[in-house]
Amino acid sequence: MGSGLYSIGLSGLQSSNARINTTGQNTANVDTEGYSRQRTTTVSSPTGAVRVKDTSRIVDKFVNDQVRTDTSDHSYYDTYHSMMSVSDGLLGESSVSLNSYLNKTFKALQDVNNDPTSSSLRELAHSSLKSLTSHYHTLAKLVGDQKTIADKKMETSLGELNNLTSQVASMNDDILQEEAGSNSPASELRDQQEVLAKKISSYVNVKVQYADNGVMTVHLANGQPLVMDKTSTVLKTIPDPNDPNQKKLFIDFGKYTVGVKTEHLGGSIGGLVDYQSEFAKKSDRTLGQSAISIADAMNKQNSLGLDANGSFGKDLFQLGEIKVHAGSENVGKASSIAVRVTSGESADLSLGDYELSKTDDNHFMVKVFDLNGKLTSKSAILDTSTAQPDKNGYFQLDGLGMSVRLGDLSDYKLQDVYRFSPTDGAAGSLKLAAKNGDGIALSAPVGVKTNPSNLSNATLSVTSVTNTDPNSSAFSGNGELYPIAPHSIYFTSDDAYEVRDGQGNVLSSVNGAQDFKDLLGKAGLAKEAGFDVSIASAPKAGDEFSMSMGDLGSADNFNGLQLADLQNRSLVGGKSTLAESFSDLVTSVGSKTATLDTNKKSSEVVMNQSVARRDEISGVSLDEEAVNLLKYQQSYSAAAQVITAARTTFDTLLGAVR
Repeated sequence: MGSGLYSIGLSGLQSSNARINTTGQNTANVDTEGYSRQRTTTVSSPTGAVRVKDTSRIVDKFVNDQVRTDTSDHSYYDTYHSMMSVSDGLLGESSVSLNSYLNKTFKALQDVNNDPTSSSLRELAHSSLKSLTSHYHTLAKLVGDQKTIADKKMETSLGELNNLTSQVASMNDDILQEEAGSNSPASELRDQQEVLAKKISSYVNVKVQYADNGVMTVHLANGQPLVMDKTSTVLKTIPDPNDPNQKKLFIDFGKYTVGVKTEHLGGSIGGLVDYQSEFAKKSDRTLGQSAISIADAMNKQNSLGLDANGSFGKDLFQLGEIKVHAGSENVGKASSIAVRVTSGESADLSLGDYELSKTDDNHFMVKVFDLNGKLTSKSAILDTSTAQPDKNGYFQLDGLGMSVRLGDLSDYKLQDVYRFSPTDGAAGSLKLAAKNGDGIALSAPVGVKTNPSNLSNATLSVTSVTNTDPNSSAFSGNGELYPIAPHSIYFTSDDAYEVRDGQGNVLSSVNGAQDFKDLLGKAGLAKEAGFDVSIASAPKAGDEFSMSMGDLGSADNFNGLQLADLQNRSLVGGKSTLAESFSDLVTSVGSKTATLDTNKKSSEVVMNQSVARRDEISGVSLDEEAVNLLKYQQSYSAAAQVITAARTTFDTLLGAVR
């Protein structure tokens, strides 16, 4: 009897002592990061004694998973918002607004139109064009600098992430060794591992699982592995083989690398990836599209007028070279491929990427992708056996705003691909081609005269100039209209007229004219001539009007007004004016920043709630531990009394025997 009581009392002392130790450990680690409170469980034995079963961590796997998910979400929005708020502040600053420079430029053009003969006003207009060009560079650098900052943060974050995953893998080995030599779990190491997993989730959204042997495995949300048993992979960036200017995420397994699916990557790294693709890339290309649009429109319009020296206007701007990247798996050795924006067709340009590939001996397919890399409905097929290149060897890609020079077709192999993006970096490479203000073509290239013997007071005026190319218009290269081009209009009756060439031959006749607008167009000659004329009031039979180059003189501002009016035209994508395009960019950045700010705040609330739920389950409550300590102390004292009773009983039995 005494021996049984003694065993029972001793087991009670041992179990109470174990639970007091556990309570003490919990209390001591009340502020330890990631510590999960522990609980010692006991079972009764057939002899009536108590046996310590184990000491384990109190955790809820699903709650821990939720903490990691919510941590990843908050880190994503926090990082993304941090980058976007800086960009929003920079682009939203009035002093760097592109629209201010656009307004100054077009005001200077309007001023010089008031006095086209003024050399000082021409120089002011030229200076404003120069300032506008420089500001495109400034904005491109601003966006580029933000991308550089994001790239540096990305490399730092990847280094820290890889360090954490290697620690988790190393700790798996430590846990296996510790638990192999003991019946107790390596609770402290597992707590530390959970802390590391939570830190990893702040960089990327991860799934944490446990293998059959109990070690932690970590995967990206899409299933790609970061930690497998005792080894870890390395997440890193590698220049895109299809575009060295861009970097892509890869997982390095040691012997090979695999691309990372960046959709819903989460965490701070996911925020940086989305910032670069949704802001840095889009902003650079939006600015590039604007730069191309104004350069193309002004160059085209300037070519339709005469400059201060009476010559056809030359390009005011020069666009940078469009880089073409050969596919990494190409077989052919084509090296002379070149791409340029088709003059006057910049409204058809896409912000995304173009891909050219050879489909058979005479055909090339050009596909267009959007900014997210998805194939669009726009495409073109180039048949080199029927298409006619221009004098420089460029084939026009109808509907795409581009022209391509291929060179030797035998250098291309089937399925070889070549990628390019015309808007990428275009704002930073824009140059001012005009040397001075004299290069601004303000005057119309064609003038009109009214025969002084006309019976009416009607006067002829130039209403449009669409083409001055000597190869395809009425304008020759020697400063005169071609002899066979329209030179005069003679009214045979009040509502009928003839268009005559330089020798008086009739080129076309029009009868029953209802109005006198676009007379060459009604005669079917406007497109071939490259210009058109109109009469404001009613002419009389016998009235004659003549047309010739340069008769308006240097004081004319016909083409200058067209240049100034470009401010009001939908040049960008055929949908927006230059000012509207930049305002849309600033608005979209501001709207995105505001949305991210809201998401950041709400995700922080959700994350804190998840952490609170985790603490309710796994955190240490001093009040609870104080109650437990008192209970286990009393249990310990009671067990000691049982041992005392057993000893007294045993002594009594011994005394009776004696």
